[in-house]
Amino acid sequence: MVGYSIGECGNSLVMNSLFGFAMMYYTDALGLAHAQAGLAMAVAVFWDAITDPLMGHISDNTRSRFGRRHLYLFLGGIATIITYVFLWHVPAAFTADTQLLFWYLVAINLLQRTAVTVFYVPYVALGFEICTDYRERVTLQGIRSAINMLSNLLGPGLAWAIFFANNESVRATSVPGNYVSMGLAFSAVSLIAFVLVVIVTRSHIKDTRNATTEGNTLFAFITDMREIVTDRLARYVLLFTIVVWTGIAFGSSLQMYLYEHFMRFTGIEKTIVHGGSMAAFGLGSLAAPWLTTRFEKRGGVVWGALQTIAANAVLTVLFLPGILIPGQHATVLSFDIPIAFICFAAFHMTYWMGNGIIFPTILSMVADVAEINEIRTGTNKDGAYAAVFSFSQKVAISLAVLGSGYILQFIGFVQGTEMIQSASTLWKLCAWTLLAGPAIAVVSLWLIRGYPVTGTMLTEIRANKAGRQEPGT
Repeated sequence: MVGYSIGECGNSLVMNSLFGFAMMYYTDALGLAHAQAGLAMAVAVFWDAITDPLMGHISDNTRSRFGRRHLYLFLGGIATIITYVFLWHVPAAFTADTQLLFWYLVAINLLQRTAVTVFYVPYVALGFEICTDYRERVTLQGIRSAINMLSNLLGPGLAWAIFFANNESVRATSVPGNYVSMGLAFSAVSLIAFVLVVIVTRSHIKDTRNATTEGNTLFAFITDMREIVTDRLARYVLLFTIVVWTGIAFGSSLQMYLYEHFMRFTGIEKTIVHGGSMAAFGLGSLAAPWLTTRFEKRGGVVWGALQTIAANAVLTVLFLPGILIPGQHATVLSFDIPIAFICFAAFHMTYWMGNGIIFPTILSMVADVAEINEIRTGTNKDGAYAAVFSFSQKVAISLAVLGSGYILQFIGFVQGTEMIQSASTLWKLCAWTLLAGPAIAVVSLWLIRGYPVTGTMLTEIRANKAGRQEPGT
């Protein structure tokens, strides 16, 4: 489980640094309009989403001595690193004109997202095949999610202190070279992780040159997608994923602006808050197996969603009416306590812990649904189910990134290196960041309410299959 999860280290450094810093890089450091940056990134994420199902079908039907997954892990990982480097290292010819910069961002994001698809979809499907136990699926995805957040903590989290420490004359987030240095450092570590996961999981390579497959044809692909879309169990999970992940991604894309402009955290404070949220996400992921054992998987995601709603509700009550003001201190027994910072950090971490419970549990639910489909049809479509899950997640991210760019424009946020924002704009920024995610989470709870799969149900389905296979029955 740990060996497989090493691959998530590379995926985490690449994707979380993009989510956390790319919008700020292209707007605050390079001067691109927020709406243009949001549009360019949303188009790429949407492209990534629609290519995921195709990659899942290709992976499921690959005949190779290296099996269905590992060849793509290697090639996709290498391509991801190459395109990631050039997302940060923008040639000078494209930075002189904002229109050229916009089209460069569109092009490099499309290439980068294609590479990520080639790696990520087979990687998720490989996890379905490594672990087939109902309970241990949550454990596997929890370990993978915890490693994602540990990498996020040691990478993008510490980036605030390592690459973006402010000096007296220049804000570090307005210096392009800082982003380039971060990108080169993360690309080196990610490359090692991508190569290691191929080596460590090589025992799971199964020669598929003689395997019976549907073939990589358009008709077979359409049949796969129709089967998954009409799968009632899959619809519960996928619709829930789209909705809840839209809220998570929306908050994630705006929270950097909240740290920087509303709360006005120092580099160390941003490291603590951002890193703490990652640690909390990881702890939530490790707690997910315990919660799902007690409350089943549906109960686990409901618990996580309610926790996110409650945490941001408290922050809303504290900061929007002005009960707490950013930077506010209190004196307790002669000690100067940064009360606003402490309260924000504590409830922000609680919010991300709830999301950490949700993520691995959803993915294990997809694995359960894929297994039930295989039992009923006799065909392994782990890649297709993993791809449709990834599609759902990326559609949500695309909507959130696009929406966040237009929201920044709508509230009057000023782009560029000066970054002088009005008090009204900052209040609206806080409101949108804190309220959008929980509001969307409420809708997701309604969608998952009827999900029926439990450990007992899956055991009975497996037993019925075994009974049908016994001679004379």
